[in-house]
Amino acid sequence: MKRLALATSALAVTALVYAAAAQAQQQQRPANPPAAQQGQDTRPTIAILDFDIGATIGQDPDDYQALRRGLAGMTISELAANPAVRVVERQQIQAILQEQHMATDGNVDQSTALRVGRLLNARYMVTGTLYDVRGNFRIDARLFDVETSQILQTRRVNGRLENVFDLVSQLATQLMQAANLPPLERRADAAPPARPATGAPTQNAVMAYSRAVLYADRGDTQRAVEQYRRALTAFPQYTQARTECNRLQANACS
Repeated sequence: MKRLALATSALAVTALVYAAAAQAQQQQRPANPPAAQQGQDTRPTIAILDFDIGATIGQDPDDYQALRRGLAGMTISELAANPAVRVVERQQIQAILQEQHMATDGNVDQSTALRVGRLLNARYMVTGTLYDVRGNFRIDARLFDVETSQILQTRRVNGRLENVFDLVSQLATQLMQAANLPPLERRADAAPPARPATGAPTQNAVMAYSRAVLYADRGDTQRAVEQYRRALTAFPQYTQARTECNRLQANACS
């Protein structure tokens, strides 16, 4: 009887051990299936650094510091309208630059651009240089493959500074083509794309928006909001200016 009791106790202990192990294994299993099974976002990611400043004659130097930021932000917004690509927000890029102590008002070399691209897990990286000779405006852009460190394509748009918004739209279209991205999706019954009746943002609106981005980067919220409001006065339909203004200070441009 004593041996039987001992055997029974041993079996009971073994059962408890197996039950505890099974429970622990169950707790270690993820509550949800892996991301790949949930439809992981496989779209290519593209990041755009603030543009460099090339030869410039005609504007105040601070205006070019503003334009290099504002035009990059506008290009990001244009590309983000394409559902075939994920575009890194400018705020995220700026955060990486600050964390890595790479924030600068000067030009960014290729190795730095690629380093930022890797930190952002971006497939493509875009750098650009703006030129202005008394209103004759040009943007040269380079599209990098972050993994291979190779320049895949170079693109150029040029025209008058007063048509700078259209130049940015042209540049975004060329970058999509360079990255082999499909054009913007449109319904079959949709009318051809067209500017609103009031036209595109004017040069004054774009300059005010760019100055707002510059002041926001410098932590001067009051002056940034003031410039966002000027952009909206010049072009009330300037959605990007209104959105970024309200993000910077709630309801400042509502």
